[in-house]
Amino acid sequence: MTDSAAATFSLASLDAARPLLDAATRADGTAPLSDGLLEAAAAGTAVLVGIAEALAGEASDAGSNAPLLGVGAAALQGDRWAAEAVVDPAHRGRGLGRLLVSALDRAARDAGGDPWFWSHGDHPAADHLAASAGFSRSRELLQLTTDGIPEVPIPQVPDGVVLRDVRPEDAEAWAAVNNAAFSWHPEQGRQDPADYRAHLTDPDADLGAVVIAERTEDGRVLGFHETKMHAAHPSGLRMGEVHVIGVDPDVHARGVGRALLLEGMRRMLDRGAEAIELYVESDNEKALPLYRDVGFSRTVVHVSFQPPEDPHAA
Repeated sequence: MTDSAAATFSLASLDAARPLLDAATRADGTAPLSDGLLEAAAAGTAVLVGIAEALAGEASDAGSNAPLLGVGAAALQGDRWAAEAVVDPAHRGRGLGRLLVSALDRAARDAGGDPWFWSHGDHPAADHLAASAGFSRSRELLQLTTDGIPEVPIPQVPDGVVLRDVRPEDAEAWAAVNNAAFSWHPEQGRQDPADYRAHLTDPDADLGAVVIAERTEDGRVLGFHETKMHAAHPSGLRMGEVHVIGVDPDVHARGVGRALLLEGMRRMLDRGAEAIELYVESDNEKALPLYRDVGFSRTVVHVSFQPPEDPHAA
C-alpha cells in the first residue's frame, strides 16, 4: 500500500543521500546507482528526486527538510535516458518505491527524457513495480567477476600488431574505433572525440590505464581496452574493471580482442587488483565464452526496463 505520509521533491545534489546509498549497498551487495549517474549528478546534469516523511501541516514538498527515505537519479546517456532509484532498506515495503519511481519518471519527462529504469541485481520487487507501471524487460546486462585474483597468461599478440599505452594524439582514432565497435549501443556509441581529447590532455590522466592495439605497418589503431581501478567497491576488494574494450569491426585480425583483454587484466593485477569485473550484454554470444575462459565466473544480472510505447525501442 502506498505511504501517504511521504513526499517527493527535487534535490540539488546527492550529498545528503550518501548514508542511504551506503546502507543500500551493504544490504543489497551492489551499488544502487551506477557510476554514470553518479558522475552526471556531480556534474549537475542529472535530474535528482528524493522522498522523505511529510511533515504535518506543511506543503507537499516539506519532506525535503527531513531525512531521506529514498533517492532517484536520471540523466541522458548516449541517446537514451537512464533512471535509477533506491529506498532505504529500513523503510522498504511501504510503497515508497512506487512514489519515488513515479516522481522521477515525471521529472525526467519534464526535462525532455523518456527514461529507461534500471534494476541492479534484478530485484523481484523492481520487476513487479516495473510491470505494474507498464514497463517491460528489454535488456539484461551481466556483471561478471573473477573469483579472486585470476591467473592471466601472457597475451599472444598477432603478427604485425603491437600493444602500447594510449597517447594524446590517439583521441580521434580511439573515438572512431569505439563508435564503429559500438554503433548499435544506446550509451557507448556516438562518443565525441573532444571528450577523449579532454581526457587524454588532463595532467592527471593515467595513460597506462588504456591499452591501444596498433598495426605496425601504418600505425592504424585497431582496438583499445580502457581499464578502471575501484578503491572503494561494494565487495570490499580493490577491484579492477574491464571498463570498455573494442576492436574495429573492419579489421580482420584474429586475436586482437583477446590480447587486449589479457594485457589490460595483467596491468590491473600489477596495480594491486584483488579481483576483476566487467559488464557484458547477456546476448553477446561471441564475448561470453572468452570471458568465461579467462576466469570470469560469478554473475550479477542488471535489467533495463523499456518505457511503455517507447517510439525508439529497438
